[in-house]
Amino acid sequence: MYKLFTDKAELFECDIKIEGATLSNSTARLVVETSDYSLMFNGSISSDGKCKVPIKKLKGLIDENNKGNIKLEVIAEDTFFTPWESTFEVEQSKKVTVEIKSQSTKKPIIETKGPRVQVSKIKETKKINKSKKVTISESEKMHIINIMKLLIHENVNIDNLSIKKDKLNKVIATYNQFKPINESSKGTVINGVLNVLAKNK
Repeated sequence: MYKLFTDKAELFECDIKIEGATLSNSTARLVVETSDYSLMFNGSISSDGKCKVPIKKLKGLIDENNKGNIKLEVIAEDTFFTPWESTFEVEQSKKVTVEIKSQSTKKPIIETKGPRVQVSKIKETKKINKSKKVTISESEKMHIINIMKLLIHENVNIDNLSIKKDKLNKVIATYNQFKPINESSKGTVINGVLNVLAKNK
């Protein structure tokens, strides 16, 4: 089972071998799936087949002890693959740096047509980042999570925020009608939503 963390950014790494396509024309991404929604993290593949995908801190997006499926998707020229897939569990990181040299993986999915992809040496490196602690109440946290789910459903992110500003305001206004946010908490909730959008750029 793959480990994800709420309070630490990490780096997913693996070696990829592609037959029938060039690495320069290939891209990779990690998809984290829960029962309610999915998160996507874009990565890169170097010329020597090193695949790296930065994973942002999941605090405010996925609760601790949550479980689901995580998979690596590779697009080699015009062909799409899912060469690696596993279950995951979310937890809070320990105050140590741990490097896992290998994890059990499912057999790669081999397509009958097009290039073939092989993934090996999967490892994760946790980066310890020091940041200021901001106190957020449980109710404010739930507001942020619920609003983020609605924004993900509406395909609102930090890149198109200037274009979909009206959509953001409408989502928050509609949410506030059904689940009112205290005046004293509105600033914290809105800042929390913007911070989560920025972290998932």
